[in-house]
Amino acid sequence: MSQAWEAQMPVDKIRVMISSRCKDYKGPDGKLFKLAQLRQDLKREIEATQLFGEPIFECFINEEEPAKSAALDLWDVCLKEARRAQIVIALYNGSAGWSKGPADVGICHAELMAGLQSGRERTRVIQLPLSSAKSIRRDERFAELLTQEALFSGAPVETADQALALARQSLGQAVAALVRGGSAVLSKDSYALGEALAWSRLSFSGRKAAMEASCSAALLDRSAARPVVGQPHQVLLGEADAADLLICVHAIPAATSTAAAREMVGRPFLSDHLHLPSAKALPEAAGPVHLIACHRTATEKQATDLLGFPDATVVSTGFGVYVADPVQRIQLVLLANCRDAGSTRYAVQRFFDWLDRSGQRDLLLQHAQARARIVRSIQAEAASAP
Repeated sequence: MSQAWEAQMPVDKIRVMISSRCKDYKGPDGKLFKLAQLRQDLKREIEATQLFGEPIFECFINEEEPAKSAALDLWDVCLKEARRAQIVIALYNGSAGWSKGPADVGICHAELMAGLQSGRERTRVIQLPLSSAKSIRRDERFAELLTQEALFSGAPVETADQALALARQSLGQAVAALVRGGSAVLSKDSYALGEALAWSRLSFSGRKAAMEASCSAALLDRSAARPVVGQPHQVLLGEADAADLLICVHAIPAATSTAAAREMVGRPFLSDHLHLPSAKALPEAAGPVHLIACHRTATEKQATDLLGFPDATVVSTGFGVYVADPVQRIQLVLLANCRDAGSTRYAVQRFFDWLDRSGQRDLLLQHAQARARIVRSIQAEAASAP
């Protein structure tokens, strides 16, 4: 009976895609780098990996796939696999791959973009020896993508053995990261139980207070953070080589489309001259930046409606939506699905992770410093009014 039961429980395998050129090439030292063999070795080793005696991976390399429907070309198949895979390992040698036209991006470039857009945490880049072939414009565009995205790939490898070793390590890290992220998502999705259920029972005002308290606590647990005396749910973050950053915490205690919940926040930046400490008290304080915990999802349109006009920088990502007005330097951060203390803290963590990974932290500080100058001018004008 036990053996029959075990036979009925197949493992749902993790899909891994190896994205790279398929042909051998000469490196900068003139030596032949056997990329085709490396791809096959990677596939065999990945698919041979077992957990408790069960194979847990299936690996896609296009040269070993069976014939597909005549309605699909190689481009369609590869991009579909890049989106479908749980983990994408991109082997970068400077070549963007073939393209349909001279002005198009190469297939390797497109696969990496598809992987990043489908989930950065599951995408890993390994730098191989660069091809000695003359670079063309689409190769340059591919290199620009890696630079712009600031993708960390570790030290470039020199041999196929080093590439195999780094691929093993990258795959292990990717699995661990996906498990951690998946467990957080699963806990966020359990909205009918535990603290999430308790928050749902609260009135709008009670839920708003709980959301703001959790968000403020997550901020205060960060290094060099301190509360603003006499101002609940306002936090000063100490930034290295920069002024303190004032974060004002708010909460929309229901769906952002619900007018009664949304109006509890209103347009908080209209009161920035009341929030920012005086120049005498904190002359170097920057901001404020408004962090808005949303009980449900948040969309780009809802974010721009909150700002009051659509002509702004709007970024929708894992934590929610970031909005920056390039003229008045207003900054709003909408944290989505803050259903309980754990999911709220996770959303705050995701926001700061995004700041670091995107290189946006310096720009956020520049906007905040400019906003402080604008607000101090308003404070000075208000103080001199009869």
